[in-house]
Amino acid sequence: MKRPTVSLAGAWHFPEPQVLALEGGTQIWAFDLPGQHIAALELVLPTSLSTEPRPIEGVATVALHCADEGTRSNPDGRISELLELQGAALHGHASQSHTSLGGDAPAHRLPAVMELLAEVVTEPSFEASDIEHHVEMQVAAFDSRVASPDWVAKQALRQVLFGRDSREGRPVAGTPETLKAISRDDVLAWHSTQWRGGNATLVVAGDLAGLDLSSALSPLNRWGGDAACADTAPQAHRPTQIVLVDMPDTVQATIHAGGLTVGRRHPDWAALKLGGHAMCGAFASRLNLELRERQGYTYGVGGGFSARQDDGQFFVGGSFRVEVAADALRRLLDGLALAQPFSDAEVQDAKRYLIGVAPLANETASDIARQAAVLAAVGERASFVNEHFAALELPTPSEVTSAFRHHVHPDATSVAISGPASVLVPALQAAGMDPVVIS
Repeated sequence: MKRPTVSLAGAWHFPEPQVLALEGGTQIWAFDLPGQHIAALELVLPTSLSTEPRPIEGVATVALHCADEGTRSNPDGRISELLELQGAALHGHASQSHTSLGGDAPAHRLPAVMELLAEVVTEPSFEASDIEHHVEMQVAAFDSRVASPDWVAKQALRQVLFGRDSREGRPVAGTPETLKAISRDDVLAWHSTQWRGGNATLVVAGDLAGLDLSSALSPLNRWGGDAACADTAPQAHRPTQIVLVDMPDTVQATIHAGGLTVGRRHPDWAALKLGGHAMCGAFASRLNLELRERQGYTYGVGGGFSARQDDGQFFVGGSFRVEVAADALRRLLDGLALAQPFSDAEVQDAKRYLIGVAPLANETASDIARQAAVLAAVGERASFVNEHFAALELPTPSEVTSAFRHHVHPDATSVAISGPASVLVPALQAAGMDPVVIS
């Protein structure tokens, strides 16, 4: 029986939105996607966590999750019931640079859903009982996270990279101490100063044929004003460290390593994305082949380069048997030195994957809306996606190698480990590394 011939898909392009501006200043990115009858909404608010008062960190997260509990017009959960009757449900997250509030709904019901979304955004009631409930939920979530070696190592790495005194070095959703200090007045104040339409972006994606967008989005016309802006001073350079969070009862050591790099608009960005995939982003990446396949130290490692607001970050991590963790870290750092340049096969494989996966990663209206929201949050245009995929086609193996070696250095890579200090400290010291143990 003859095997079928499989060929690469044809060129794919991220759609271009229709861009509108509402009376209050909110920008609209409307993606008309024929056949996508379940539309997606993503409202992007530039609410930097750096503007949270330190004693009540987590107020951005609590405000977000309380917003659809009730409104002045439809209190006590009625607003959620009305959204459900339209086949819509909201979701969202508060991140370091912005808050995103979105949802999915039948495209033909967007006018009614927009009316309800405008109500959630502009007139949440923020009842004290709802705030208390969500504070309790966030405290419970924090307690769950600190029991996870993976989360502990990731948070420790953020602390190393940014420092305790930086908002980025502390937990996104706050700590039990700061969460329990949040009052209704704090939530109301955060909403009134940060949830403003003047510098917000609403992404709408779906089958918009026959829909009068101006009319459907008119409920947000009354929403205006600019949110208070945080300082955007460049991140100060911090010395690299190896820190170890003592978790005596864990049966594995979790290692996260990385550092800050250039961002998405740097000329080396496409080459770095390819190098990151070849180094640790694929199953057949160099570090995964070494640490999983050859040594049997782990079920797998992963990582690569990710863009941030103004710069980028390189990251690699995985979980390892405790008794081999020190040697695994040594081999990981040796791999980052890139003694052998990337081969043409490695770079071509990275190109085929990163470019070829694009249609699958942007298959639905929700996929398109989420990607567009990420770009809107950092002030990028939707066209950046196509520019980036075109740029991925260009770098040669020597250019990928040069970019990786220039921006990633083992001796400039910070490391955070979670695991039993009694075993790991002597092993790391014997391997020539001197970790700082933290609780």
